[in-house]
Amino acid sequence: MLAAQVDISQMFRSYTAISESRHTYSIRCAHCGQEFRLPARTSICDPVHAFCPQCRTYINYGWSKAAADNAWVVQEDTAPVDMHLQLRVYKDSVQLGVYGRSISPLPWDTSRYWHRRSYREEFRFDVKVRKTTWTRYVGSQKAEERELGDPGELVVLARVSMLRYLYTRSCIVKYKPAVAALLRRLRDAVHERLERRVRHKVSSLFCPSGTYAGWLLLPLGNIAYRMVFKDTPNLSPFWRYLGSSRTGELDGFRAIIEGFDLNTVRRAKDTVTGVIAASGLPDTRSVRRALTKDVFCLRRLVFLHRLFTRSDIAMQALPLFSNHTHGDRTGYPLEDKLMLLKDMYAGVDILRFLRHSRDWYLVQDTVNMLNVLGDAARRELIRRPPCIRDLHDTLVQIRRRETHPDYAFDNDIAPIRRRLAMQMERIRFILPERSQELYDAGDVLHNCVGSYADRVRDGKTHIVLMADDRGKLTACIEVKDGTIRQAKLDYNRSVTQKTAINNEVVAWAQRVGLRYDTCPDIKPPTSASTATAATA
Repeated sequence: MLAAQVDISQMFRSYTAISESRHTYSIRCAHCGQEFRLPARTSICDPVHAFCPQCRTYINYGWSKAAADNAWVVQEDTAPVDMHLQLRVYKDSVQLGVYGRSISPLPWDTSRYWHRRSYREEFRFDVKVRKTTWTRYVGSQKAEERELGDPGELVVLARVSMLRYLYTRSCIVKYKPAVAALLRRLRDAVHERLERRVRHKVSSLFCPSGTYAGWLLLPLGNIAYRMVFKDTPNLSPFWRYLGSSRTGELDGFRAIIEGFDLNTVRRAKDTVTGVIAASGLPDTRSVRRALTKDVFCLRRLVFLHRLFTRSDIAMQALPLFSNHTHGDRTGYPLEDKLMLLKDMYAGVDILRFLRHSRDWYLVQDTVNMLNVLGDAARRELIRRPPCIRDLHDTLVQIRRRETHPDYAFDNDIAPIRRRLAMQMERIRFILPERSQELYDAGDVLHNCVGSYADRVRDGKTHIVLMADDRGKLTACIEVKDGTIRQAKLDYNRSVTQKTAINNEVVAWAQRVGLRYDTCPDIKPPTSASTATAATA
C-alpha cells in the first residue's frame, strides 16, 4: 500500500564537471538543457558568474553558499536530475523506493558533454525476519545489493546512493517537511511491526540526520541497525559526520566483525547474548557489561581476546585501545603485529608493556622492528627474550647489527688519532676501535654519533668519547683538521652546560694541541678554573 510520496521535479539548477586537465568546466543548465564549457577558475576562491548561452539563466558554479544550487559531478559519477520517493507499507515489511533521472559527465573527447539515464534504488525493511536490504537497479536488473544491519555499510551508501544529494539547498529546501513526514511515517511503521514481532517494547528508533549525508541516509541506517540490535541505543552523534571528510573514521564503529552471523543475534533473546554467541567471546560479567555499554566495542573485545589468552587481562587492556585499526589519540589501534608478542611473553607482561609505554609510537616501533627481523634473529629472540621493558632497545641493537655490520677502525690512518686517546687524572678520553662502539655511545648519550661511523672509517673525521673515573660516558667530541668541531653532552647539549667537563675538554685539547676557540660548544675557562684543572 502506498503510504507516502514525495516528488522533486528538479534537484539542481546547474551541473558542473571538471576536465582531467582541470583547465575547463563542462556545465549543463537544468532550465533548458543547454550544455557548454567555460575556462576553469584561476583560484578556488575566485567568484564565478555565468549565463546560459541558450536561455540566459544566471548560473553560479563556485563553492560559496550562493552556488549551492549547482551540483559538482566527478567523472564516472552521477547526480540526480529529479527524485521521487515512494513509501509502501505492508503487513510485515516497509519499502522505500527512490527513482528518477540522473546525469553524468561523458569523456572529454566526445562531442556531447553529459549522459542522461534513469536510476532506481530500493530500501526494504523486512520486519518479519528483521532484515534490511538496499538494492540498486540498472534498468530492470539488480546491479548491487547490500544488507544494512551493520552501520558500517552506510559509509559505502554515503558515496553511491542518490539520497546523498538530498540535503538542504535553496532549490529543494521546500521539500524537506514532506521528506521528514515520509521518514516519520516509515519509522513509525517499522517500530510498530518490530514491537509486534519481538513481543516487547522497543525504544524509539529516532536518529537525527546529521549535516553531510542528506536527510534520509543516517536515519534509515539507524532503523536498519536497530532492527537487528533491537535493545541497543541509537547511533551516536559521531555518526552525523557521515558523508563528510571524516567518513573514514566511522570504519572503526562497525558493529560486525568478519564472519559475524547476524542471524545469531536475531535468534537470541537479547542483543548482548546474541553478540557473544556470534563472536565466540566468553560469556562473562565484564564482557556483558562492556557490550551493554557500547556494542561497538565488539571489535576491540575480539581483538584483545586474541592477543591475551586470559579474558580478565583482555578486559583490563580494553580502555587502552580504540575502535580503530589506524590509531588515534584515544588509544592504541587494533594492530595485528601485536600478536608477535604472544610468542615471547605472557599476557601480564604484554599488558604491563602497553600500560607503561610512553605512547603508541614506541609500541609501534617495537612491533615493526620485530616484524622485519631476520629468521635467525627472531628464533634467537624467542628462545631468549629480554625483559619486555628492554625489548625496544634490544631490537634497536639487533636491527643495527643487521643493517649496519660492525667493522674496525684503522686508528693509524691519521697521525692525530694516535695522540687523541688519553688518560687524565679523573677523565679518560677514548678512541673507539669499532663502529659498534659509536652506536652504543649514541644509545647512552641519546644522539646520532653512530651515523659518523663511515666517515670515521674513511678518515674524514675523528670521534673521541669522554668517560669519568667510573667509566660512565659523559660526552663525545668531533675532531677534524686539528680543530674541535663539536663537544656534546647527552641529548646533544653543549659541554658549556657543565663547567667541570668543559674545562677538562679544554685541558685535554691544550695537551693534544687542538684548536677549540672556534667551537660553539666550548667556552674558554677563566684563569682560576684553568689553574684548578691544571693542579687537579
